[in-house]
Amino acid sequence: MKKAIAAALACLLFGFTYAQVSILEKNHEISRRSKKGYLGAVEEKADGKFDMVYVQPSSKRKVKTETYHFDGEANLLGSDNTDEDIERVRTRYKWFKYKGDRFITNNTSVSANYVGDVVFRRKRITAEWNWWRGGYVRNAQMLDKVKPRTESGRNYKFGGGAYEVERDSTILVMAMDVQASKDNNKMVYDLLRADNQLNISVLKRFELPYAMQMVYAQPLTDDLSEDIPNDDDPRDMVVVFAPIDVGGKLAKNKNPKAFDYLRISPEGIVKEQFSFQAPHPGWRILDAYEKDGAVLLYGLGIGKPDKYSNKSGMGIMIATTSNDASEQAEAKKGSGGMLGGFKAIGNVVSGQNEAGLTQEQLDEMMDMLTFNSFAMVKLQGGAVVMSRLTDLDEMNAKAACPPDMKRPSKFDGKMFKVSGVSFLSDKSLIMSLQDTKRNKSNGGGNNKFLGTLTGTSTTRSADASKILYKDMFLLHFKPDGELVRNYTVALDQKGKKGFFNNSPLTADMIPAESRVYESPDKTKLNWVMHIVKAIGKDVDTDFSTFGNTMTTTTSYSPLFSIEYGTIDLKTNTASDFKTLGEDEKRKFYLYPRNNTLATNDFLYFFSETTRGDKLLISRMSKK
Repeated sequence: MKKAIAAALACLLFGFTYAQVSILEKNHEISRRSKKGYLGAVEEKADGKFDMVYVQPSSKRKVKTETYHFDGEANLLGSDNTDEDIERVRTRYKWFKYKGDRFITNNTSVSANYVGDVVFRRKRITAEWNWWRGGYVRNAQMLDKVKPRTESGRNYKFGGGAYEVERDSTILVMAMDVQASKDNNKMVYDLLRADNQLNISVLKRFELPYAMQMVYAQPLTDDLSEDIPNDDDPRDMVVVFAPIDVGGKLAKNKNPKAFDYLRISPEGIVKEQFSFQAPHPGWRILDAYEKDGAVLLYGLGIGKPDKYSNKSGMGIMIATTSNDASEQAEAKKGSGGMLGGFKAIGNVVSGQNEAGLTQEQLDEMMDMLTFNSFAMVKLQGGAVVMSRLTDLDEMNAKAACPPDMKRPSKFDGKMFKVSGVSFLSDKSLIMSLQDTKRNKSNGGGNNKFLGTLTGTSTTRSADASKILYKDMFLLHFKPDGELVRNYTVALDQKGKKGFFNNSPLTADMIPAESRVYESPDKTKLNWVMHIVKAIGKDVDTDFSTFGNTMTTTTSYSPLFSIEYGTIDLKTNTASDFKTLGEDEKRKFYLYPRNNTLATNDFLYFFSETTRGDKLLISRMSKK
């Protein structure tokens, strides 16, 4: 009863008030050629000015761009067009990733087969450039495969821990030597490196004296991850082991929180290897984020604090394939026909068939669990410099809500998505989580095709129908990990649909994106959310001369807009949320990319009409 009263009074005690924010909006026409291309970048210039650079459909040797110049008041100062050699454009614009209309690369993947053996496989990636999207559409073709052997001639076992380094067309894999483990009463792993011709080498051997399981293996993320992806600038890989209790000859570590940490470069060089005290033994690590030379590991805890990781109920936590979902589906396909069927049966018998689980599949299973705490550790110089465990009771006790909510949203510890992570100038941490639930209307399934009619197919462009996205939580942690406040906002997107197109895709099937921006005097946060406002509809018609048939494909895509509020860092209070204004005569929606520019004093948001012929610039004060 006391908790219920505290929750009901939380909004009053934490004093939500709305602070007026200055908004300026202006719209401009876009040329016909630029609307057929894409917005490559928004670049800040001197004296508060900025440029918007559009890349137009171009040839293999020359790139056409149109640059619009604006002052700080969003007035158009002029525009200019260029037609330059592709290498010069690539040198000028670091964001320009065009490598040709079509190119082919040979990479390597790894998966576990039905008995857990390591299976390497070559794959050919065909990438075709899309001028409208400003990126490549990739298609993978799975080729020949091989099972590497240990020194004793046995098969390696694969329980996860792989990193495809696309830049080098190589792959790094943590593979277990079972025979060596039995002979030495230790867990023996070899770090393998394979190139795209399946030449395999052993880079380093790891001997773990205790029974342990891998609980995390991913490349580092950082502030530049969105702008510079891993295939252009691969980060180091982080691997974390946790003690387990399995009995047998292998020794059990008496401390279930004694985790091991590895940091491995894309070239396979082990940069760091040490043990550290985890905040919770049943720890689902969600990310390894590097900032100012330190690595932050954060996630949720489950189970009792004295239970070993394998007794927490999470099961397998690391993907047993390096393929993504579409690539793994392609890898599991048979050749077709009778001979293909015999070949598939032979592959099962010989252990060649792949049975690896993707990280997405494992995350979906773990999302169904109920976690009881939030755990984070900061590692630097081979040691723990910050460790904190926050239970859910504290998170909910420090929750706040806006005036139009009766009580703060409650975080139940299950089925959520991390929406954003950032660090403030005082090194405190801001993390956004969005609550989710299963979509019971489609049985929690993942049907790509929503309906099929004669000559017509209807598909969704977002593969998200099995999950519905709900309220947003913004957690503010001090540099030492102490929770300051849990700001909660109820998001009601289920009523927002296409309005004009009877879309089967609803807005609550798409996650919101949460971002925060500090004011110049560091006393306020501007909390901005990208939220689905409507659903766009696109119809393509293809005519086949064979059989004289016409096929119409209808696809739906989410259209985003901005909702914003403010947080007073002195009083730890927040304002109501409001929707960013728009031109009254036409609807504008955020560009898919490059839709925000943050200067010292202002936030600029860039939207367009569904036809792409008109631009809206919205300026919001950060003060």
